Amino acid sequence: MGRKERRVILICQCLVNPYCRVHILGQNFPLSLEVTDFLLRKNVGIIQYPCPETTAMGLMRNPQGRQQYDNIFFRNHCKELLQVPMLMVREFLKNRYRLCCFIGLENSPTCGIHWGRHKVNRYGTESPNPDEQYGKDPKEPVLRGIMAEILEEELGKEGIATPFLELPALSPADSEKRKKFWQDLEDAVSPVPRD
Repeated sequence: MGRKERRVILICQCLVNPYCRVHILGQNFPLSLEVTDFLLRKNVGIIQYPCPETTAMGLMRNPQGRQQYDNIFFRNHCKELLQVPMLMVREFLKNRYRLCCFIGLENSPTCGIHWGRHKVNRYGTESPNPDEQYGKDPKEPVLRGIMAEILEEELGKEGIATPFLELPALSPADSEKRKKFWQDLEDAVSPVPRD
């Protein structure tokens, strides 16, 4: 291989294929195009894993909170889905590629990076709607989505450290959150000089 650094990222599937998102939340093709164009223009390869929600519940599913997915069966499903992407990561690393980051999706109960406290619905279970009071108590833990949590564990078992970034899809394009995401992604994928 040449001396030019080769880079890859891990990404949740709905950021590449918006049809995987919960049908009533809509698809955001312009955002997916923006993400993939950015990465491909920078010569960054993309490893996506299958959407755990779609592969477990199909396309016509209703929105749910993290609490509904936090069960042994769904966790096992996520581990199985990560087997091939983890092999790909190991193969790329073995061949001197750099894993730059993982990109998850804001407010996703499976692939979100900062899943906070959410409102409880009339059935007494967590809804996908964030609680506006969350984040005001610095002692309150921040949870990852189920798949993101398991991905972090699997990478840890392999001794692989990489930043976890969250695309704030619910924030306006000109918001500070969105600007910070793009700067963090730029920093993560910027080439690192080789010895």
